Amino acid sequence: MNNVALNSSSPEIQKSRRGESNALRRGKSKIHRRNTPTLCCAVPRGTSSKVVARVKSHDWRRNEELIALRRVGVRPYKKRNDPHFVPKPMRIHARSELRETLTVLSMAMAANCDYNPDSDYNFEIMLPFEQIAAATGTLHVYENGRKAYDSALEALSVMEQLGYVIVSRDKDTDTGQNKPLRIWLTDKFFTSRGIRVEEIRQWLGQFKAWAVKNGLTESLRRKYEQHLLRIERIGISIKDKHSLRNRLKQIKRWVVSPDLTAEKQAKVSLLEGELENLRRKNDERLDELLDETDNNLRSLAKAKAKRQNPHYQAWVHWSNMAMRHQVIALEQALSREQPGLITAEPETYYRLLLERAGAL
Repeated sequence: MNNVALNSSSPEIQKSRRGESNALRRGKSKIHRRNTPTLCCAVPRGTSSKVVARVKSHDWRRNEELIALRRVGVRPYKKRNDPHFVPKPMRIHARSELRETLTVLSMAMAANCDYNPDSDYNFEIMLPFEQIAAATGTLHVYENGRKAYDSALEALSVMEQLGYVIVSRDKDTDTGQNKPLRIWLTDKFFTSRGIRVEEIRQWLGQFKAWAVKNGLTESLRRKYEQHLLRIERIGISIKDKHSLRNRLKQIKRWVVSPDLTAEKQAKVSLLEGELENLRRKNDERLDELLDETDNNLRSLAKAKAKRQNPHYQAWVHWSNMAMRHQVIALEQALSREQPGLITAEPETYYRLLLERAGAL
């Protein structure tokens, strides 16, 4: 009977998928994990790079919130709605694989986060989670085309239970499975990494001032509208999720404080003042240019009038033939007797010179 039970060719025994996998893997070591978490995306300069730098240096072994969660027990996503499931306490410190995935996942989300204070809901991840998993280097594609990123999903579930992220899940139109479709970072995501509220508000104010200075406000608004249109096209909507919207509004109130609004208004006023000064300087330069042009035209008109005056022509002809000191003496004497005559009545001025010189 034992021989029959142990005989794998017996028709009474059905092979399981795990048994087939073990048979194919006979003599080979079991795969612990296929990919090592590594940041595979570019980090934009500015606020993103600052947040990524702070997140990268975080030590999860000293995270009190993660320690408290593991003492109670982490609840898997499939057991979220199971009332009979009781999570089991775990050892205090997580394994290195989970810590590495948490760090790289935080860096990838911080690098692809929306830091524009003018958005409807702040700190939204602007990429699908599948691309975030690819950015962490944990996306595995099987030969049949199936994609898996279980380690990234596990790290996201842990961060969601810690309150570091807000995840909106819905059915994926391609696979029909529940997947994280929209993700937002919370205020605890920053404060747990040692980033103070004043720092993040200052960074967002600098981001807004940079966008205004470089004329990118309109392009950022269009980019956010295109993101919302893509979300609507997929069929993801949070209009009926009132608690989620209230939580996101609370985060926005935490970000856009009166201090940040005043700082933003001061920056905008400063830039507007600089633009007004440049405009005023350009107007002054234009006025000076117009005055200079008018003076040149008047000088040309006077020179033209002189050339058309017959007494002036006769005086020029006589002065070329006479001695230079005689010409200067006559002009100085007439200018002392009748100052301003040369500009008021140039024809009379040159006629009197000719009479005194005896040329008329």
